Amino acid sequence: MAAPLPPESQFHIEVIKLLLQVATSDDRVTREEIDSIIDTARGFSVPLTELSVLTRCLHEGHPLPPPDLSVLREDPKAVLEAVHALVIGDGHLDESEIAMIRQIRELLGVAP
Repeated sequence: MAAPLPPESQFHIEVIKLLLQVATSDDRVTREEIDSIIDTARGFSVPLTELSVLTRCLHEGHPLPPPDLSVLREDPKAVLEAVHALVIGDGHLDESEIAMIRQIRELLGVAP
């Protein structure tokens, strides 16, 4: 049985789950979004096994696992920075992405 992940690693995994939700919110995932998420995951040192599970969901059309909001609420500023970097990074800001950012802020308990 694998050892439990440290809290920081779990936080990073939950951020990546959220970024994948954001990237798919407009029903398309661009190469720029994928690259951004992979770069973020590498920067966070997300274990390859965890990243593989998430990318398999994308490739096989399975539902993405929802992020654990209680973990994300531990550092909402870092979460929102990652979300903004992803959304701005592809050069296309869709209405659904704007709505998703608003919803994330609300779910994290961050004032608009």
